[in-house]
Amino acid sequence: MQIISSAPHNDVLALLVQISVLLLTARLFGEIANRIGQPAVIGEILAGVFWGPSIMGKFFPILSGLVIPANHIQGYLLETVSMIGAVFLLLITGFETDLSFIKRNGKLAIIVSLGGIILPFVSGFFLGQYLPDTILVNPDKRLEFSLFIATAMSISAIPVIAKVLIDMKLLKRNIGQIVIAAGMVDDALGWTLLSVVLSLLSEGSVSFASTSLAILKVLLFIALSAVVGYQIVKHSLNLVQDKLKDENRILTLVIVLTFIWGALSQALKLEAIFGAFAIGIIFSRMQRLPHHVVEKIKSFALGVFAPIFFAVAGLKMNLLEVFDKQYIPIALIVIFVACFGKIVGVYINARLFAKQDHWTALSFGAALNARGGMEIIIATIGLKVGILSVEMFSIIVFMAIVTSLMAPIILRFSLSHIKIDNAELKRLDQEKLALASPIKNIHRVLLPIKFNKSLTQAFLNNQSIKFTLLEKIIRKNRLSITLLSIYD
Repeated sequence: MQIISSAPHNDVLALLVQISVLLLTARLFGEIANRIGQPAVIGEILAGVFWGPSIMGKFFPILSGLVIPANHIQGYLLETVSMIGAVFLLLITGFETDLSFIKRNGKLAIIVSLGGIILPFVSGFFLGQYLPDTILVNPDKRLEFSLFIATAMSISAIPVIAKVLIDMKLLKRNIGQIVIAAGMVDDALGWTLLSVVLSLLSEGSVSFASTSLAILKVLLFIALSAVVGYQIVKHSLNLVQDKLKDENRILTLVIVLTFIWGALSQALKLEAIFGAFAIGIIFSRMQRLPHHVVEKIKSFALGVFAPIFFAVAGLKMNLLEVFDKQYIPIALIVIFVACFGKIVGVYINARLFAKQDHWTALSFGAALNARGGMEIIIATIGLKVGILSVEMFSIIVFMAIVTSLMAPIILRFSLSHIKIDNAELKRLDQEKLALASPIKNIHRVLLPIKFNKSLTQAFLNNQSIKFTLLEKIIRKNRLSITLLSIYD
């Protein structure tokens, strides 16, 4: 029998110090970033950069040694805590992926999103093919490296985009809603692409057979999530909500299912974050999921685990290498290709196929060009699976920071040329009136109904007029209605 042993005393001590310092600094730097009009994620990454080899590691190595892991055990412990942050980030992204919202804005959102996927993927692939061997972990794996870079270029960052739109009071505007819907489609397609690429990497080579197997595994996972996962979440949520009494029962259920689905995706060699993303989308469709549970998860995820994740990512980054004369040209090329692929790809699709005007199309491209935290997650995965060198990891993280800083600047310029029309003004006024309604945020209703034998049989046979009306109310208003039976 194998005995479970704990990590050595000094390594546990190091982990506690690392988490304390990184979390405190990340929150402080995040607050500073917010105060100067930038997303907190930028400050959280820079907190890690501050403690890493770029600054403290160079000028005060003794202090930096308190935060940078000194051995493999310390590295594994800190990386595990960091990985939990990535899992929660993708869970929250899933929560915010509203399929009905995408459906309402479907055609335009898909057109815009495809522009932000196809050209970045193609240009990213060619970039990977021509980068020098010195920046690759293994030049013999250039095809796999190119596919990974292509996928990384395709991702956008919904949290950063949403933060920029909120700060600019654009989230409720037509342009804001289309950008968010396009970003959701972009993320869903991008993460699917990444899961295929990672599956290929796990197979060891790229061939027709390995590509087919990778796509099959991803499709199997999507099917399991959409059919089996949906039913598991639905019935377990009903069971826990109706039968258990503990006030944190639903929170526990969400976390347990997140890790179960993460384990399933990890077993398929697709990385645990895909399972978290999938289960988040499923939970977002559950009307019985209380809003306060989502807020609790967001509180400890965004307040604790996410800052640690981004700070650890910054800790791995070495800006001295990025700004080395050998790597500066590469970093500039990567940033140019990233911006060119997203902005031009989205702009062309919005102009040619969606028939949008010049400034609206430019605004779409500028918003979706923000990479932020999602790019950091991808870069971290690439470093973990051995497809990215430390130098390339640092360059991609740097690109994510630059594109996130660019987004609000270009958006402010382009949006100043877009005038709001009367139809949109009318819609915004109606939404303001709706928000004032006391029943706007009601999602669960307890409805007492007096039964007799004939009415009971009619309900069982789905023939009652009352049953039909209830069904229509539920579908139209997306309500969860619990019937309280009162018998004669």
